[in-house]
Amino acid sequence: MTPKSHKWKELPSDITAAHRALVTAMREVRECSPRTQAKIAGDAHQAATTLSNHLNGGRIPEEALLQGFYEVIEKDAAGGEPLPHTLAALLELRIHAQKKHCECCSVGYPPDHDDEAERPASGTVRMSPVRRRALRLGRQTRRRKLSLPQTQMRVPVPRAEGDRHPSEAAELTWTETGVVARYLADGRNRDADLLLWRAGTSYSADDILKAVTSCRAAGLQNAAEAILISAAERTDKRAVMNITAAFNHAGRHDDVGILLAAAIRASG
Repeated sequence: MTPKSHKWKELPSDITAAHRALVTAMREVRECSPRTQAKIAGDAHQAATTLSNHLNGGRIPEEALLQGFYEVIEKDAAGGEPLPHTLAALLELRIHAQKKHCECCSVGYPPDHDDEAERPASGTVRMSPVRRRALRLGRQTRRRKLSLPQTQMRVPVPRAEGDRHPSEAAELTWTETGVVARYLADGRNRDADLLLWRAGTSYSADDILKAVTSCRAAGLQNAAEAILISAAERTDKRAVMNITAAFNHAGRHDDVGILLAAAIRASG
């Protein structure tokens, strides 16, 4: 496909060469779609301002958003010439763009007001509002108590395949489970929340069941409940009913309770 002519903003002078290479490649991919950026962003389940920020060098996209963006363009370009870059190439560029030269460097993640508000004064990682609400609802609706620390989250990264029991390994079927665990362990709460929100608001009922099951098997209880809350807050109430029915059919009655409590609160 012949790339569309697009007038791009000049990239910030202070971004690294690796970040510049990633943005340039993303722009070349984006030009392969004739649609507006807002429509591309909508199909990729992200805000138009978020995509614009990524394409103008304001922020390095997290992996799930970059993949979603690429898949939408790939569908738009289906039947034409191959895209100028593969998804694997973009993900590799992203890895290089994320590398920091020193601890004081904020490569790809310039501070903004929201970031400052979420950054703790000490080394303790604060629990996000989404996961705090998930914990509260979970305690209210589950028949048994979960022993979860409220002042600090220590999220276990899923053990290696060989270290898990076969039945436990079989449950880690959501490919983003490890990504969420790493984000939380590194204190990247906003990136984790975005992945969890996207799962809850855009996945099918079966895929949400799979994601929640996978998070619980990995010990990511708050993450599982954040997905449930995002799913319960969907505006499409029929979709919420289908999700609830899927969990009920699977015998996941505690999760059904969390879904119903969150749905009632959202409609109140």
